[in-house]
Amino acid sequence: MAEIRPAQSRPAQSRPAQSGPAQSGPAQSRPAQRQLVVWRGDEVPVQHDIPGPGDLRDDTNTGRLLIGSLMRAQLGLSLLCLMIALTVTVSFPLIDALVPAVGRMKVAGLPVTLIVLGFAFYPVFLAVGWFYHRQARQLEARFTDLVHPAGRRPDD
Repeated sequence: MAEIRPAQSRPAQSRPAQSGPAQSGPAQSRPAQRQLVVWRGDEVPVQHDIPGPGDLRDDTNTGRLLIGSLMRAQLGLSLLCLMIALTVTVSFPLIDALVPAVGRMKVAGLPVTLIVLGFAFYPVFLAVGWFYHRQARQLEARFTDLVHPAGRRPDD
């Protein structure tokens, strides 16, 4: 019968010294003793080591790392869009203050400052909103692909 031993307490196997040619006969027909090696759970890579929805649900270190990474990416995207919007919003009044001739210009009887502040910023803000929406969807799609890789059951 096979002997069961943990992987870490394997004794060194020694073979009897053979002198001369191999012997044939009843002494050699006996099968060698087999050894069954049992692996510890932390030594064997298994399927559950791949990040998945269970890590998010069970609040593991991997799940917290994944969620933290997604939140940092979303924060970075939000700050980028905020900076673009603030730069555009502040730029025209700053130009108006630095170059007073721009403030005195009129188009169809209305000051250029009023036209720009009243109408020109909306397309810029719509573009920033479209950019944010597109990038946020891509971030979430990448996160979903990381958590639910192709070929893996979603309930793992």
